[in-house]
Amino acid sequence: MKKVGESEPRQPAQGTLAHIIRLYQGSVEFHSTKPKTQSVRSLYLRELETISALPIQDVKRRNILTIRDMLATIRGNGAANGFLAASRSLFSWAISRDWIEINPAAGVKPMPVSPLPSWTPEIVQRAMKTLNPTLQRAVILALFTGQRRGDLCRMKWSDISDGIIHVTQRKTSTALRIPVHATLQAYLNEWPRNNEFILTTSRGLPCRPDTLSGGLYEAAEEGKIPKGFNIHGLRKMAATLLAEAGCSTHEIASITGHKSLAMVQHYTASANQERLAKEAMSRINASFLNEKETG
Repeated sequence: MKKVGESEPRQPAQGTLAHIIRLYQGSVEFHSTKPKTQSVRSLYLRELETISALPIQDVKRRNILTIRDMLATIRGNGAANGFLAASRSLFSWAISRDWIEINPAAGVKPMPVSPLPSWTPEIVQRAMKTLNPTLQRAVILALFTGQRRGDLCRMKWSDISDGIIHVTQRKTSTALRIPVHATLQAYLNEWPRNNEFILTTSRGLPCRPDTLSGGLYEAAEEGKIPKGFNIHGLRKMAATLLAEAGCSTHEIASITGHKSLAMVQHYTASANQERLAKEAMSRINASFLNEKETG
């Protein structure tokens, strides 16, 4: 019940960008996407708040470029591209509802993004000496399961039975049964179980994906680990270690859960190339160099 003297929340003026964003977020099209997609798009659409009072017809490409460039400078090119994707979806929907005729975000080139680097054994060793216990556990769990940060945070102790971690990936809905490596089991035996979730904060609360990303970013800023290394790089390292052990693309995908085998091949190309090259080189018959000429 509204208290005496309390005013109603101010509604955005009809036809403004703020008004259209609100309509879009309440639309059937928006809610037909996955909850994760809705959350990400809503997060990036907040960047439009600085121009939200503009009539949507007055939003120009220069406005989108200004925000894109600002995000690229402050949060990186990945965030800038996430904003572009969310904006294109918003304005495309607005066109379908006759609010505008031109999508100001269409045709805006995404920022170049370098491939995320894979962790190395040396960086892992360094991390296990410098990171806080929560991040150390995340590194180990990611390394021996090859999962994304969100799926790592959702893992529960009850998901482990008979030497198997049961995972249903949020992004792909893929159900996986991942054998627990002996080294991971040794760590699991030592970790505190003060919550139903495996990864917890120092206060015993469940970890959030942003906790892991933010924690690794801060650790890099403090010089504890090199800059640019995140959870996804551990997923890449897990795939690389499997490739170096001679696992096939299908075997690697059975653990990481990749739907695209091409992506697994991309992750492991270097490891496979070196292993195959060594095998090929060892087969060269150079005995002719040791044969003596006969007169």
